[in-house]
Amino acid sequence: MAIQRKNTLDVRKLTYVAILTALVVVLQLLPVKIGPFEIALSVPVIIIGAALCGVGAGAWLGCVFGLVVMFLPGTQAYLTFYDDSLVYSAFCTILVVFGKGALAGVFAALVYKLCEKVNRYFAVFISAIVATVTNTSIFLLGSVLFFQQGVALVVSVFISWNFVIELAVNMLLAPIIYRIINIKKTKQ
Repeated sequence: MAIQRKNTLDVRKLTYVAILTALVVVLQLLPVKIGPFEIALSVPVIIIGAALCGVGAGAWLGCVFGLVVMFLPGTQAYLTFYDDSLVYSAFCTILVVFGKGALAGVFAALVYKLCEKVNRYFAVFISAIVATVTNTSIFLLGSVLFFQQGVALVVSVFISWNFVIELAVNMLLAPIIYRIINIKKTKQ
């Protein structure tokens, strides 16, 4: 009986991750702009996956986010523009883009798990902050380390406003995220 229950939970978890994966792809492909800033609406989905399914799901959803970003037109510029060596800039771009997504998911899951014991609502808010900060800071750090310093300065100025808007959006979506997580957790 215990094996059947574990298999049922694994199928549920796999189903959640599959649905959330599709949501990450769709939301990342939708251009959502607030003024000149484009918002990554897939980060809240990564937070949901991290909270519902754990570190592995958070990392997976973050990697899917990175994969979609790699094919967006703006990212293609990083592959060739910043360095004469395509291999170097391509490797660094892939490292930064996948790293920021995966680490955002991993840290969101770890923080959620840690804070869930206190309060789920609190855990969602802290996870939203951590995921947003991780996503933006890894991107900024990668820009400074791997790409031209002058470009990194311009990017950091742009990111500061983009970061504030994304953080605000994620914090506004936190109650919705909380509701989704609470419905799932109370049904178990």
